[in-house]
Amino acid sequence: MNIWALWAKTHRREPKVTHSLLCHMIDVAEVTRALWDGALTEGMRIWMAERMCLAPDQARQTIAFWIGLHDLGKASPAFQRRYAPAMEELKSAGLSFPRVNVHEPCYHGLISAAVLEELLQSEMAMASLLAKRIARAIGGHHGAWPTPLDIQELKRDAIGRDDWHRCRRELMLALSAVLGPAKVETLGSTEREQNALLMVLSGLTSTADWLGSMEEFFPYQTQVPDIHDYAHRIAERARLALQDLNWLGWRPPREEVSFQELFLLTPRTMQQAIVDLAPRLTKPGLVIIEAPTGTGKTEAALYLADYWARVCQQRGLYVAMPTMATSNQMYSRVQAILKRRHADLAIDLLLVHSQARWMDDHQAHHLQTTEDHPGDRVGDMTWFLARKRCLLAPLGVGTVDQALLSVLQTRHFFVRLFGLSHKTVIFDEIHAYDTYMSTIFQRLLRWLQAVGCSVVLLSATLPAQTRRELLEAYAGPGRVKDLRTPYPAVTWAMGEQIGVIPLPASESRTLTLEWIDREPDALAARLADELREGGCAAVICNTVRRAQEVYLALKSASITSDSDLILFHAQFPLAWRAAIEETVLNCFGKDGKRPYKAIVVATQVIEQSLDLDFDLLVTDLAPVDLVIQRAGRVHRHDRPRRPPPPSNPRVLLCKPAEGIEGPDFGPDIFVYEHYVLLRSWLALSQLAQMTLPAETASLIEAVYGEAPLPTQGLDKALARAKDKMRKHQDTEVFNAMQKMIASPESEDLLSHPNVALEEDNPGLHEAFQALTRLGPPSIPVVCLHRTDTGLRLEPDGEGPEISLDDHPTPELTKQLALHAVSVNHHEAWKHLVAAPVPRGWREHPLLRDHRAVVFINGLCALPGTPYTLRLSRELGLEIRKEV
Repeated sequence: MNIWALWAKTHRREPKVTHSLLCHMIDVAEVTRALWDGALTEGMRIWMAERMCLAPDQARQTIAFWIGLHDLGKASPAFQRRYAPAMEELKSAGLSFPRVNVHEPCYHGLISAAVLEELLQSEMAMASLLAKRIARAIGGHHGAWPTPLDIQELKRDAIGRDDWHRCRRELMLALSAVLGPAKVETLGSTEREQNALLMVLSGLTSTADWLGSMEEFFPYQTQVPDIHDYAHRIAERARLALQDLNWLGWRPPREEVSFQELFLLTPRTMQQAIVDLAPRLTKPGLVIIEAPTGTGKTEAALYLADYWARVCQQRGLYVAMPTMATSNQMYSRVQAILKRRHADLAIDLLLVHSQARWMDDHQAHHLQTTEDHPGDRVGDMTWFLARKRCLLAPLGVGTVDQALLSVLQTRHFFVRLFGLSHKTVIFDEIHAYDTYMSTIFQRLLRWLQAVGCSVVLLSATLPAQTRRELLEAYAGPGRVKDLRTPYPAVTWAMGEQIGVIPLPASESRTLTLEWIDREPDALAARLADELREGGCAAVICNTVRRAQEVYLALKSASITSDSDLILFHAQFPLAWRAAIEETVLNCFGKDGKRPYKAIVVATQVIEQSLDLDFDLLVTDLAPVDLVIQRAGRVHRHDRPRRPPPPSNPRVLLCKPAEGIEGPDFGPDIFVYEHYVLLRSWLALSQLAQMTLPAETASLIEAVYGEAPLPTQGLDKALARAKDKMRKHQDTEVFNAMQKMIASPESEDLLSHPNVALEEDNPGLHEAFQALTRLGPPSIPVVCLHRTDTGLRLEPDGEGPEISLDDHPTPELTKQLALHAVSVNHHEAWKHLVAAPVPRGWREHPLLRDHRAVVFINGLCALPGTPYTLRLSRELGLEIRKEV
């Protein structure tokens, strides 16, 4: 049998040109070896080899061999009949092509899983169960592991008879001759260890296949005279491909550096506690740092990441921020520190920011594969966008959502876990998760521990029950007993050990609390009086609509100049929002050039992760932990002079309206749980001041714990709200469980069906979406403007002219992405989701789920609805109902 007649893919521009199946298998195997040598660190290589009971070099060859077999299912009549010229040649060589229903799908990855199971047993002397698991892990390289039912329903005529079996055996033996795999009898001593290795193996397989399918690095070959010579040449191509794609270059440090050398700072008390703890953390572990804002938690976490990278030879770092908005400043901080630590490395290429929406250095590369599902190639290309590549790159800054998707039933979820494995993952502001998100987060912690990750959790405030749940998620259920954690403290877990390090309380400060009228005009009048002698104030609103209303009231009151009244929320196009954020940081950051008098009206975008300092804070009532978080923006830094009256730290709380049964929180109950708002109001309403951090823990437990509060006659309202909250929580846990992958301890992990939740398509029902947090459905839109000179990015006609029918260039793609905003207003969402994606965007990996919204003089009517979109640099996006 001439196995060179078997093809793997056809050229996208020249359909008569094919690439040999054996050559493609060697391509991907050599990419795997190049990844092993240059992208996997020593710690990860040893971790994998030990579970296989092999030396690292043996594990390298064996894993490359397994992954090279990923497309063995293409040696089947179901696949080979898809290219007629090859089919005729194969027929003449004696291979049979039974008549089949051409409309009946038969996926080559599924065939790979079926035939590999048998061949690994017969040719590699592998035990049946082990062969089945490896075959399914490899066969799932297009995004989902084949289930037993999938394999059972395969038709023999699709797989092929004995002639095809002999053909596949010949391919396997040819690849074996190139790679020399070892005999493998185990993947770990426990179910958990085996599942972790299979998860990493699956992710590595998909990654190697994508990279090995880039035609500019791996030219098409129909036959080669010597496969050993071909493998040698392709090995060098694979190395050059990884180098060109910035997959090489990261090396974990081997030399120890002090905290002072790393940050050019003397460690504070909490940071010194981390420095003292580090030598005890000889293996990957979990560290929870609970301390007030402004105490240097980020530097402490980055110190641990550097320590673990050196001691455990880890693969790098991923910093997971609560929102995209908070990731910008963090990226700059991480970049500066890494450049100082690794002066010999090209950190700008190795550190990927998820909000760098499209990477210039990847635009010329084309992923050419022959896919079973329409649109799979475009979907696979999204892994070369920054928002996903930040997980695969050695160093990344992104959002918690990208990490959470690792444990949801999405296509290629295992690629995410592979990308995170053996890194230190830092999660900032973890207190802000709802029940649904917390359930997913706990499953993520379990998997991160299984795949060799160290984890650092940062929080200014954390309820005791939440802390216990997070510890048990990482360390294992039932492991946390009688753990008393004061505040502030560092809690840690490693292997069988769990400990708490109490921290000396930082110097407490007392903030005066006052309740004020929440109506915008009354709020403006109060601020006019407060800032009569100057000062900088922040007003934090719970919704964008309210922030816009408060801003307009303040503008009418003429308290400051127009340039010193700033509106900051998430409903500005990204380019405009970035400019606002830069202005806010330049004015109100630690070393900012502060105006004489200024007001920032914002939503939760300034609540966390931004180092901002105001003389006075006005805030809507929120859950008490978030009120404490917001209060950290008042008098954050020492300043020689603050104007009176805001010379003393004060928080003005907007009093909720009076309802029939207590306070009426209005639309805020759609943002925060009603019961939590009620308890927060009860906890704060009797206070004239709060002393932080001395009272932080008691305030948190007063709201989230079970201790009784003075109810002020609201017993029935509290009971109803609590019952409703518990029902919400039960529903949220159920919904999360339906969408998550199985735990690492699952005995049939690879047999669980994957419902292939959609990450990006906003038109699907939420039951089919990979939601990482609950909320109204949203859709990303690109804001364009009809001007006298055509369709433009800016209302003044600046920027290139836009054609919605043309596939955008890389540079234009970046500009379009920077003018996107997310719309979650229900009626507007319904209208926009029904609109077609522009023709030029439909096959674009970044823009394929975006809609174009065209504004004329700042207005865009939504036909068939009473709503109009309004967009201005002053207010951002407004959704107004026309009367």
